Amino acid sequence: MAAIVHVVEAFGAGTLSMVSAMANCQSQAGHAVTVIHSVREETPDNWRALFDTHIEFIQLPMIRAINPRSDWRATRMLMTELKRIMPDVVHLHSSKAGALGRLASLLYPGPRWFFSPHGLSFLQHAEGRMKNAVFLLIEKILARIPVTFIACSPSEAEQIRANLSQNVIVVNNAIDLAAIPPALGNDNIVRIGTVGRVALARNPELFASIASALHGKGIEFVWIGGGDEAGETALKRVGVKLSGWVDRAEALRQLATLDIYIQTSRWEGLPVAVIEAMAAGLPVVATNVVGNRDLVKDGKTGWLANNCDDFLAHLAPLIANRAERHRLGAQAKAYAQTYYSLETMIRVLDHAYGLDSQHHE
Repeated sequence: MAAIVHVVEAFGAGTLSMVSAMANCQSQAGHAVTVIHSVREETPDNWRALFDTHIEFIQLPMIRAINPRSDWRATRMLMTELKRIMPDVVHLHSSKAGALGRLASLLYPGPRWFFSPHGLSFLQHAEGRMKNAVFLLIEKILARIPVTFIACSPSEAEQIRANLSQNVIVVNNAIDLAAIPPALGNDNIVRIGTVGRVALARNPELFASIASALHGKGIEFVWIGGGDEAGETALKRVGVKLSGWVDRAEALRQLATLDIYIQTSRWEGLPVAVIEAMAAGLPVVATNVVGNRDLVKDGKTGWLANNCDDFLAHLAPLIANRAERHRLGAQAKAYAQTYYSLETMIRVLDHAYGLDSQHHE
């Protein structure tokens, strides 16, 4: 059995889902698992309930913004904890933990080190080319440190190889398929929605534009989640129903009441919410960005869209034709079951860590 440490600052949303899934499977397989984490505004209050009871937790004050003094203090604290734990594997998750952890690896090179971006930082500012350039420069410098990238999708791996490093392994994000209730469809209404935090990354303004253009009898738009005030205001103004924050079980229950799932993200890694929608048997229309395009195959599991007009063009026939919704939804479900099970992800991750060659008692 191995000692595995996960380090994560972005302790919420899809990243939290993936860290908890990995850590739980590893703990249940008998490994000694520690999660070193921060707490963000979007970290749910019940986050401990998401994890196996045998996992150790260490809270570390990492902050999202770049702050040399705070970042160096957090790096030293991280090294202290790692020297105490003496792990075989350290897996870093998202940009800030990835940066601090890679610096720590220079001073504590003993474990096998891995870094999952969960959405590359230099792709995350659609309206800020200068920020893009700064993040790309930082990532290029950090990529010289010999830590293995773990991409959560093939298209994320392509970006890593093109911009940062050839030292990358693809381990697709995955979900517990058995936990996803099926979407049975509605008779007198077509309910179109999404799941996630209302935030810049998810482009609620685009969602609002789509909802405004298609507003009419028999069509309802739903956003399962809550978040930024400006985004919520834009959605409410055009009649989108917001659930506010709900726990995972309730989010999945509400997901199953949809007829069509849309994802208006500006950027992604490999969106867990889209995998869940597909596993529920929903057709998906999503922005043509990294991550989405790994899941959504035009005419097979849904449609990719480059702008609002594309969304409208693809949604119109789905709204009009229940049989077409069912056809794409069934194919989306089969695709998710084939490629995005937890069992497949853990098998590939064990191989990446070098654990599959170890003796398991």
